[in-house]
Amino acid sequence: MSWFWLALLPIGPLLGTYLGIKGAKKFESSLIWFISFAGAYLLGITILNLIPEVFRVFDPMKGALVLLGFFFQIFLERYSEGVEHGHLHGHHHFKAKAVPIGVVLSLSIHSFSEGIPVGALWKEGNSHFLPFLFGIMIHEVPAAFAMLTLLKGLKLSSPTLSRIGILYSLMSLAGAFLSIVLEANIPEEFFEYFMAFVIGTFLHISTTILFENSEHHVFNKKKLSAVFVGILLALLISLIHLDH
Repeated sequence: MSWFWLALLPIGPLLGTYLGIKGAKKFESSLIWFISFAGAYLLGITILNLIPEVFRVFDPMKGALVLLGFFFQIFLERYSEGVEHGHLHGHHHFKAKAVPIGVVLSLSIHSFSEGIPVGALWKEGNSHFLPFLFGIMIHEVPAAFAMLTLLKGLKLSSPTLSRIGILYSLMSLAGAFLSIVLEANIPEEFFEYFMAFVIGTFLHISTTILFENSEHHVFNKKKLSAVFVGILLALLISLIHLDH
């Protein structure tokens, strides 16, 4: 598998960073439909590709790690305050011109952890690598957008916003490189266990995106269409893999 594919990882968060800095209000209304699409695609890839891959052999420990990943994401959201699934409002308690370290750090940890299985799948030439890669890239666009919109609202300077966005965009790539370097010294089962953990975080993020961002938990036509397209794309990718 070419290094080119790994180099695509920062594109999603960089795009979200750019949109957040250049025109939060301009893109905010249309981004909500993209968030719905991203959540549906992430959920589809998780259920149709990642879960079957990880649970080819029964292992209760993997199930426990899915639960652990699910609740770890809840723990991270105590500090990220839901920015990773597109929350743009309700952060008025932050101080102006001060970087909310908890938000940036928790989001960076999440992004870094997503990159670790990406590196493992790339190294193995796994057929699920590209769907997983694009799932993360798509998910990181609204996450980075929401984070930079929040930081911009705190009156941080443009150079500071750019530096934070660039550093954040490198976190998943750093996780991928770490897994590639360590793979020779760590048992293969470690990556399947970590993948189970990431599945848990993805299940929490994707379901939260789909339902928490819906007014009265009801899908309107536009959001339903975005969700349908996301699930359909994930399904088509899964069927292509079955043919191969």
